[in-house]
Amino acid sequence: MTEKIGNVTLDLTHYSGQDLYCDGPTEDEILSIVRNYRPDQYDGIIRDRKKWEILYHLSTARGNIVDWIPFTGTEKVLEIGAGPGAITGTLAAKCGHVDCVDLSRKRSEINAYRNRSRDNITIYVGNFEEVEPSLDRDYDYIFLIGVFEYAGSYISTEAPFHTELTRILQHVRRSPENGALEGRVVIAIENRLGLKYFAGCAEDHSGKYFENIESYDTQKPTARTFSRPALEKIFGECGLGQEQYSFYYPYPDYKFMDTLYSDKKLPEYTQLSENIRNFDRDRLLLFDERKAYKGLLEDGLYPLFSNSYEIVIGPSLPVIYCKYCTDRAAQYRISTVIVEEDGEKKVRKYAAAEEALQHVLKMAESCSLLSERYLTQADGSGELGNAFSLADMEPNLQVAACSVLPDHKGVEFEYIKGRTLESLLDEKLDAGDREGFTELLGEYTRRVGAGEEGAKASDDDMTFANIIVSKDMWTAIDYEWAVDGAVPVRELLCRSILCYFLEDQSRRRKVYELIPEEELLSLIGVTKDEAVQLAEKEAQFQKKVTGGILSLGGLRAQMGPEVIKPALLQTDEEKEIAYREQLARAEEEERRAQEEERNHRALVTPQIYYDMGDGYKEEDSFFLNDWYKEEGMLTFRLDIPRAVRKLRIDPSLCPGVVRIREVRCAGKNLTDMMVRYVKSCGRKSGCASWVFDGSDPWFEWDMKKIRRKAGIRTDDGAPADSIAFTLQFAGIPSTMADGL
Repeated sequence: MTEKIGNVTLDLTHYSGQDLYCDGPTEDEILSIVRNYRPDQYDGIIRDRKKWEILYHLSTARGNIVDWIPFTGTEKVLEIGAGPGAITGTLAAKCGHVDCVDLSRKRSEINAYRNRSRDNITIYVGNFEEVEPSLDRDYDYIFLIGVFEYAGSYISTEAPFHTELTRILQHVRRSPENGALEGRVVIAIENRLGLKYFAGCAEDHSGKYFENIESYDTQKPTARTFSRPALEKIFGECGLGQEQYSFYYPYPDYKFMDTLYSDKKLPEYTQLSENIRNFDRDRLLLFDERKAYKGLLEDGLYPLFSNSYEIVIGPSLPVIYCKYCTDRAAQYRISTVIVEEDGEKKVRKYAAAEEALQHVLKMAESCSLLSERYLTQADGSGELGNAFSLADMEPNLQVAACSVLPDHKGVEFEYIKGRTLESLLDEKLDAGDREGFTELLGEYTRRVGAGEEGAKASDDDMTFANIIVSKDMWTAIDYEWAVDGAVPVRELLCRSILCYFLEDQSRRRKVYELIPEEELLSLIGVTKDEAVQLAEKEAQFQKKVTGGILSLGGLRAQMGPEVIKPALLQTDEEKEIAYREQLARAEEEERRAQEEERNHRALVTPQIYYDMGDGYKEEDSFFLNDWYKEEGMLTFRLDIPRAVRKLRIDPSLCPGVVRIREVRCAGKNLTDMMVRYVKSCGRKSGCASWVFDGSDPWFEWDMKKIRRKAGIRTDDGAPADSIAFTLQFAGIPSTMADGL
């Protein structure tokens, strides 16, 4: 009862013969993709096809939710509800063996095809209740990623969630001495009270607004999510003490996590600005989530309102924070992890793609060069603007120490306590403290610009988010983009302000209300033209870093789900902006429609050539003022001068089928004659039709022969031949022409 797809084993012992859960035709499309394309091509396909299901099942970002776990490479893993394998590949790459369980054969086949080069995956197809008794009982990890909430639909007991967890815990490796958990269960699930649902996101599974917040009161849901207290209650009733589980907070959510927080490393509210992530459906926008997070964090309530949870049941892990930068070209993809071991925190950076390893290891070399620079006393000679200038004093900018890890797979930084300069600037901005805001910019200039003259290295990415401030100590914590030589501090400050604006669009308006744009540029020491040039330089830098890869945020915008803000919550300014955007969209749609019509006309408007004895000349040809319309018919009249020896009509500029319906001259029907004596590049099909499989179809007639056969006067005093043509045209793809 087993099959092989590549190196992957499918165990069909418990398969019922029918898939009861399916996404419809999209699954066939995904199966075709994984059969015919390599995994490294998936991201390009996702961005081309722009479908939610393809994004959800094939995005490499899905694996982030387990990639951060410090596996040793020998682990025995069970993945329940593996589906099309969005997580399986990451687990198989990092662990010894992966057993998967899934109800759907088609989804299991997708999983197998996309991972067919792996020889450490077994997929059990069938209902978990039936498969479970035959599973091993010594797994190092058991994963339920987006699965626990469905327990009520596949566990037939009065308390399905308790039953599910109790059964799963029986399959975790335990100490032979005392039965204590040595393995772990990892659950990723939406928070029923996640802030995004209050702000206007629909419940993920049903698509209904506020269904989860209203406690699923309307009907029995197919899936049920929980608040943190509710999950902790289930854990307690299953015999787990608080010391036996740890909560993590994936952001923006567990599906496409780019940052993972924990109780030991909570976010600053300035880091929570990626809140518009509605890929699959429209959402409301009832308030600014970032502002709400500020108050929740101040009151210690963030753990209750995180959009998602990732819970590790079993021995605690050393990781307390992780961030992924994967919307980049492969050679720049990295992850940043903070670990706490023996009470000491360390920051580690790893290559998230093999091509990025040298980029990561170079940071240790950059550390030495920058440290040497900032230990040099400033001489105050730099020309840095009208208001900000270097003082002849110790700059007091530290560079976080960095060294290559023993396995040479990454680098390790010292952990720096304090607040980011970005959050301090936000604090001044929110308080309307102009003096405090400009003082921080001036201090940035003094400290970052120190040692500029003759510098061996500079950090192009010395942004506000990459500087930690603790009392009077400023520390650069990230110098991934260090460069040789000196970069003027005014350019670094200008770029930092630009990045500050780009990370949160509301900041630009607030800053300019505090400090008018021209005045701010004067303080920085750059002209408006220079600022534009630096912005263009930044755009080129981002293009280099991303390699042209569209970010998830950009993809969301292209996929089309709307963000709807109720009119009563809109300010006059927002209403005006929305009105202008609506007009702009209407104008753009009209422009595109007109352009499409023009393009269509150009393709289906006949072109006429006359040969006066010296061949056809493009410059002497002309297009008709009409084109094929209803049922592809077109009637036109040509007054052909007597000097014309040959007539050529190009019926279109695209492949198609053309029929000569009628040709008349001076009351005579010349149709049969014109059909009989025509030359053409097409293939005749029927008595008066031709198939053209190229983009340059043509008909040609010898007008001397036509005049003689039709009895048309040929003396010089005769008028021009007035001939009426009726053609019928149907466009076809060139690939279909062979079958016609």
